[in-house]
Amino acid sequence: MTNFTSKTLTKEEKRRFDRQFRLPGWNQEILKQSSVLIAGIGGLGVEIAKNLAMVGVGHLILVDLDTIEYSNLNRQILFIGAPEGASKAKIAAKKLREMNPFIRIDAFDCPLQDVPPRIYNDVDMYIAGLDSIEARSELNRRAVHNKKFLIDAGTAVYNGHAYVVSPFTNACLECDPLTERAQDQLGACTLVGKPRRPAHCILKGQLRFEQKHGRPANILHSNEVQDVVSYANKLLKEHFPQEKSFSVNQVIQIIDNHEPTVITINCVMASLQSQEAVKILHHLHTPMHKNRLGNIQLNYLIYNGLTGKFYEIEKPRNPKCEMCGKDRTPLFRIKVKRKFRLSQLIERFSQDKKYPIDTEFPPMIFRIDSSELGEIFLDQTISEAGIKDCETVLVTGFDDGSQIYLTLKLEG
Repeated sequence: MTNFTSKTLTKEEKRRFDRQFRLPGWNQEILKQSSVLIAGIGGLGVEIAKNLAMVGVGHLILVDLDTIEYSNLNRQILFIGAPEGASKAKIAAKKLREMNPFIRIDAFDCPLQDVPPRIYNDVDMYIAGLDSIEARSELNRRAVHNKKFLIDAGTAVYNGHAYVVSPFTNACLECDPLTERAQDQLGACTLVGKPRRPAHCILKGQLRFEQKHGRPANILHSNEVQDVVSYANKLLKEHFPQEKSFSVNQVIQIIDNHEPTVITINCVMASLQSQEAVKILHHLHTPMHKNRLGNIQLNYLIYNGLTGKFYEIEKPRNPKCEMCGKDRTPLFRIKVKRKFRLSQLIERFSQDKKYPIDTEFPPMIFRIDSSELGEIFLDQTISEAGIKDCETVLVTGFDDGSQIYLTLKLEG
């Protein structure tokens, strides 16, 4: 049991982690030197962060731009006692430091795009507890570009799913892109006219209440919700007489669109993510010739919380995937000094990599590792352009119409 004789673990850490030291194949030193970025500190992210802090992962990076709502408190234990409106990431980090003072925790209350690119490059892996398709896509791109494991999961009612992306081994999230659930929300011009679908009657009832009172109906005030219900059912009877009247629950679900969730399902899926993370970290830091801790689950895992059953679906790569397929936009990593001019950088790259520059449509560089997307002008130095270490940019304007990604490792 080498954990007990480790010179890098303090006496306090050895006492604290005594029970897990005794697990076959466990190596606490590996966890202590590991780092994990957790994107989304909500129902899943809170449990993941708590689990990894408790087992002693040495460095956790928490990312969430959201703030605490009162409804979070029935399933997000790290926020108990915190004020509404406080940063989820920062409050969670503070609580985790109290739970385990032997680890390092950094918090970013900003979009994923604004986390320093160097962090994505340096951490061992990413874990997603996200409820946005756009955010998942962004984290997937970072995982593929940086060749990092990504553990994704989600919950819906009494069900959950979990999936480990191992770039260029199994399917990334773009190989089989998620489709957004059909929404019944419409532009204001449509709501002014005749309702085209039954659900539009509810939206018109909501709009009528807002125009009348200057604010949305409060779902905790039954008389306000009933006002919307009555008007919606009046329109429903007029335009869709064959349809059954709306219930209060149906109206609330549309005018206050939050996914139903319960902590038990969140805990199951977050625990699966956490356990996969522990195995992956052991795999990453264990030499090939030695026995590694377990096997990494690379199939799509579905959990039915009402039957207690798990289902696996194999996810082969899509050769036509724009992110990881054979015709994907190529990515090059280059070292360059900060004082180097971007026009010189592209010229040198063109010569070294045999990418002829298009004489009619000269190269352009675009920022993609930031929430402020846009063109970067070639007459600037890398420093003047504000490009960060390990930032990836998109470059267009080569002779065959191709484009490339460049990840810049800055020096000097």
